[in-house]
Amino acid sequence: MDYATVPFTELKEAVLNQLKSQKYMDSTLTTYRRTYNRVHVFLNENGTDIYSHEFGKAFIMKSDVCKSTLSAYVCAIRRLDDFVDGNAYRCHHGTLKEDMPEEFADALSGFLNHCENGGNKPATILTKERACISFLNHVKHEGCSNLAEIQPGMVARALLTISNRDLYARLRQFLRYLAAAGIITTDLSGMIPHYKRPITLPTVYTPEEISKIESSIDTSRETGKRDLAIICIASRMGLRAGDIARLKLSEIDFNRGIITIIQEKTGNQLSLQMPSQVHNALLLHLENDKHSLEDGYVFHSMTAPYDRISTSIIRHALNKYFHEGGVNTAGKKHGPHSLRSSLASSMVNDGASYEVVRRILGHTDPDIIKHYAKVDIENLRLCAIDPPAPSGLFLSYLSGKEVMNHV
Repeated sequence: MDYATVPFTELKEAVLNQLKSQKYMDSTLTTYRRTYNRVHVFLNENGTDIYSHEFGKAFIMKSDVCKSTLSAYVCAIRRLDDFVDGNAYRCHHGTLKEDMPEEFADALSGFLNHCENGGNKPATILTKERACISFLNHVKHEGCSNLAEIQPGMVARALLTISNRDLYARLRQFLRYLAAAGIITTDLSGMIPHYKRPITLPTVYTPEEISKIESSIDTSRETGKRDLAIICIASRMGLRAGDIARLKLSEIDFNRGIITIIQEKTGNQLSLQMPSQVHNALLLHLENDKHSLEDGYVFHSMTAPYDRISTSIIRHALNKYFHEGGVNTAGKKHGPHSLRSSLASSMVNDGASYEVVRRILGHTDPDIIKHYAKVDIENLRLCAIDPPAPSGLFLSYLSGKEVMNHV
């Protein structure tokens, strides 16, 4: 089919089906679809329904969006251009997708089924699949055509090609499975070194800074009413951006003041009491939102085709209000998760138990809450004890009169 002459709707669906065949996640496909819907509106505004490279360039040039969104637009347009030109799928970011060595396909399929039966999410399964394919391609390059013949040296050399040490745990699990399934006679998982990702303190903002963000929102506009409700939910209830974007009217009980959701990340149910600020902000928003009754979602884009809001729109809006509120974000993260971290840190520092914070945030691991405990430097200074004045030999060392001999 000549996709250079078909209506844009057909071209859009063909490209999305191609991406789906490459195992793109649903959230990514939603982002692509939203971008293509905007391209379609742009074409209609220019009196046509047929896409061309020129219209793609014009769409990019006239898009007044942030840098990250523009980058996503550029990638989406490249995919349209490739498809129209009849080019095969190619990866526009990072390395090309590796092919699975056919001789190892059954072993990998068995491992992935084992992980799926163990409760792994699709995104985790995909990460494990890519790590194992890369590992198996290296083993094949070493001359191994049967996993029963794999040697420790092959594993060691494969590790040298892996720059992302987060994948070590995936490969360790794969090798352990191969031994348990009898595919290899020796468990080589012990060769994979343990790597613990460095723990970084979460970004937190003070209640005063969050108040500045909320005060900068113009609630005389429909967009402002929507954004205030979103930010209040994130800062007062700690919901993740994905759960806010997927929030439905049916999940809000205004009579009891409770929001009940199934968390996108964990799949567990979470019920939380709405603070008065959230309750009022939601009512103010819903009074002006005409689309909630149509599809059941609470938050929508303010431009055609008025789909439910995406996490990228939430990030873009919050970034805008950080700037307009005069909050210093230099060297700090300033996405929706920073509001969640700020809420957790505030509760911990105000004396709330880890278990209470864990339940509010919907975490399954009780120890993860300790990550949110923000160190209060000013209060620690009040607890500091003045050290005694140096004397004797130590004073001589400090003054340079004595030199310590090292053995």
